[in-house]
Amino acid sequence: MRKNFQIFILMLLASNFAFAQDTFLWPIPNKKAGDDILYRPQDYIGVADAQTQAELNFGELIIGAPLGTPVLCPVDGKISGALLGYRNSWSCSSIAFAQQTGNFEQDSLLFLEWDNMTQEKIHNTSLHIGVQTSDGKTVWIDGIRPTRLFKTGEKIHQGDTLGTVGYLYKKIKQPCICISISKNSKADDPMTPFGLKTTFIPPKVNNKTQLTREEAQADIDGMMAALEDAFPGLYDYTPKEEFDNFLKQKMAEIGETIDISDFEMMARCIIDKIRDSHTTVISPMKLKNGVNSRPTSVLAGWFNDTLRIWRAVPRYKEYLSKEVVSINGIPADSLKTLMLEYCGFTDGFVKSYGDLTLIYGMDFYYCNQIAKDAKLTITFADGETRHFEAMTRKDPSREPMWKEYSHRFQHLDEMANFDFEKLSDTVAYLALHTFELDDLEMEQIGEIFANLIADSIPNLILDIRFNYGGPEATVEGVYAHLAQKPFCTSLRKIVNKKGGYQCFGSCPVDGDLEDVYPDYEPLPNGEGFVKDEPEWRNPDSLVNYKGRLYVLTNETSFSASTCFAGWVKKQNRGVIVGRETGSAYHQMKAENFTQYVLPNSVIAIQIPTIKVVFDTVVNERFPFGRGVLPDYPVNFTPEELSFAHGDSILNYTQQLIREGKYIYYVEPEPETSSVEEDARPFRWWWVAIGVAAIGLAAVAVGKCKS
Repeated sequence: MRKNFQIFILMLLASNFAFAQDTFLWPIPNKKAGDDILYRPQDYIGVADAQTQAELNFGELIIGAPLGTPVLCPVDGKISGALLGYRNSWSCSSIAFAQQTGNFEQDSLLFLEWDNMTQEKIHNTSLHIGVQTSDGKTVWIDGIRPTRLFKTGEKIHQGDTLGTVGYLYKKIKQPCICISISKNSKADDPMTPFGLKTTFIPPKVNNKTQLTREEAQADIDGMMAALEDAFPGLYDYTPKEEFDNFLKQKMAEIGETIDISDFEMMARCIIDKIRDSHTTVISPMKLKNGVNSRPTSVLAGWFNDTLRIWRAVPRYKEYLSKEVVSINGIPADSLKTLMLEYCGFTDGFVKSYGDLTLIYGMDFYYCNQIAKDAKLTITFADGETRHFEAMTRKDPSREPMWKEYSHRFQHLDEMANFDFEKLSDTVAYLALHTFELDDLEMEQIGEIFANLIADSIPNLILDIRFNYGGPEATVEGVYAHLAQKPFCTSLRKIVNKKGGYQCFGSCPVDGDLEDVYPDYEPLPNGEGFVKDEPEWRNPDSLVNYKGRLYVLTNETSFSASTCFAGWVKKQNRGVIVGRETGSAYHQMKAENFTQYVLPNSVIAIQIPTIKVVFDTVVNERFPFGRGVLPDYPVNFTPEELSFAHGDSILNYTQQLIREGKYIYYVEPEPETSSVEEDARPFRWWWVAIGVAAIGLAAVAVGKCKS
């Protein structure tokens, strides 16, 4: 009886603790929850008239308070973001600049130096603070005037002062703040945590299992209109005629109806044809009911352009390494082309990620998406043809295992953001699994470099494999600890329009959005606008490592990781070991993303609106459309993927260091400087020179004739 009573008390205490953690503190001091609410979710902001329309407040709680009132943190957590910004419209924020010092009134004078800032915008500029809680939610508080600096990653407690109440939005004339909550990048209820009766309505879930041909056509037309409207360089890698023919081919495959999962795969294939890894479907994948989830009993993959069996259940181990000429009657070359159409996530003319997909993707892409069956009839190069059933529950795992490789590939969210180890007195190893590093983590990175300098470690292996990128300020900050001279972070930026976008997410096209990029000039070909201002960053003057640098890359070194590797190679700062990076080097469409939701399938697409050009020099070291190529390449082998001898690329790098191998380039004269030459602003004096030259030529011809 006593034991049961103790259990009851423990359960009661636990429930009270959970309740306390789930209940938020009202952010305005000396007010109770629910006081002075100006707008709840589903209220409309502003008054509709001939010029403007009232705007739906979908998921934010707006609370009024006198100017300068302290704002209290509603929850325990850590700072996930702290940025000053201005709302172009209620549903579209324009984060204009990073956090300055804590004196808002003084710093307002500095804001005028920023492009497109006006007194009205400064008046409505406020601090956006994100607090990440232990249950994975992020609580955003907006409308704050800062009183101190915040570092991302720092802990904060319920009741701590975040700043003071400021102005939030041009259509809300009184001072106020707003609170919104997100979880897994989706809007969540901001009222229930305060104990309030909620008006929040979750987004509707699309329960459609099929689309009619007309619905599918409307979605594809809408997607293409959004891409043509907002995406710069739609036909950079695939010519328009080829793209249009591919589009017609895909639409011809649709009957009277199409399964929603088949349509999504079609949409993904169309997007993949653009060959831009930043443009992608971001909604959860719609899997067809009954799709075979059992893997094949043998797994075939391409190594050095040869299709071989490289994994098999024990009863078929005699087939390991055998060359395959066809699967289910499809010749190996044709099957390779078909697989590459489905694999996705490729960038430019990068080969490395497609090569990886051709090795491991038979289960998912061919069996699940194309054949929809794990049963395979395989013909081998020696003439044998054999039928292989899918794996059964009695079968042990296929061998060789590739658990170590796939764990890094698939479970990055479970790993620390970086790892550091001194391998010896002369070699250190730093693995950056992401450039999504907070301020505290960046300080730790700086300390690592400082210790390397203090300990006189002559060799650093910096591993950016399996790194999908992150903010440009972070990757620049890390490289500044290594750079030995100023480095160019971008040459120019290109957009389709200066404003007036029709597919800018859910943002209404109001007056502010008519001039989103006011400082861009027309391209001479009339196909967009350019900001032709190179951006440079200096090396870190306080902590700067000067030892030998070995950078490990592979097909999963995306986005900012490609930029990092590009700076290393372009400046001859170190050597690249491994495989081609996953993103193209010369240019990326990687800034100012908008989202477009297809109306019938409710598939959400992420579309970047700025093309960033990093380099215009094309030569053998930097071929156009390719990723950063390694100085010391390591080709795929089954041994690497199975970790038969540990980490092959890391082992090879340590061997290079032991043998003293390093590369010092003498930069050759540029072979080509033609990438984005049409991206330069239109200059009338060039026209004048051209006209004068034509005139002189005409005079010369006339004299010759006479």
